[in-house]
Amino acid sequence: MVSTKKHLKSASRREQIIHASDIVLKEVGVKDFTIDKVVEYLGIAKGTVYKYFSSKDDVLAEVSTKALHQLLNYFKLSERNSPEGAAQTRSVIMSCYHYSKDYPKYFELIVYLERPEFSTTAESHRKASMQIQEFFINHIEAQKAKGFFKEDLNALMMNYLCWGSSMGVMQFVDSKKAFLQEEKNISQEELMKSFVNVFVDGMIK
Repeated sequence: MVSTKKHLKSASRREQIIHASDIVLKEVGVKDFTIDKVVEYLGIAKGTVYKYFSSKDDVLAEVSTKALHQLLNYFKLSERNSPEGAAQTRSVIMSCYHYSKDYPKYFELIVYLERPEFSTTAESHRKASMQIQEFFINHIEAQKAKGFFKEDLNALMMNYLCWGSSMGVMQFVDSKKAFLQEEKNISQEELMKSFVNVFVDGMIK
């Protein structure tokens, strides 16, 4: 069960709701996350939440801002700590896989918010998403400028292809992990690395 602690006295009511939602998410996961559980944690009326947020998606979008910022830090650190060339891009993409293992509840949230019907007015979510997109586009452009990748690559298109395919592969390896490991003797990380190699090799000049 979640805590029934009322709130953080130093935070605004809106910030309290976001903070409580983050705690509830980490405990129950996105599939079992409800506004009722946030209300129970804070000990407030359900209507209070809807004074600040129009939907559950809006609440989760605010929580996802922290998740996306942490993912961006993984990308930046992997880029900074890897040698130049294609290996650096491989490291950047693989850092998303490592993030999913370090922060599984946050990764589940990011995947959940990728669904077609997701809708939010949260500006913080949009900005965090754009920061990740800009990072990867800039990374690809830098690789092209250094002569590592093909000059005619469309960095924006590569961003979308990488994000979409990476998310798909990671969901697949997670759902099939027992079968892959026990029946085929293939680890999740091994399969993810194979995907990354194929994707990156297609961009090499």
